[in-house]
Amino acid sequence: MPISHHAFGHHGFGVHHAYGGGSWITHMVVSSVIHALIYGAIFRVLRHLSLGEVLLLVVIVIAVLYYGNRNRGQRRWPP
Repeated sequence: MPISHHAFGHHGFGVHHAYGGGSWITHMVVSSVIHALIYGAIFRVLRHLSLGEVLLLVVIVIAVLYYGNRNRGQRRWPP
């Protein structure tokens, strides 16, 4: 069975289409730049926090993600 390129975690950011189809190397470079910007912003924020504050922030983020995704398929949006 042939494997589609969509099975390899396409982000949906439009990178593939924004660069005229591009190649895997273009996608890799753009993705690396985006990740570097995100990690840079995270580390700039965390640099000024103590270890206890970082641990508390990690626990809060994990709890929010857990409880946010726990009922993902059971949400009932108002009509």
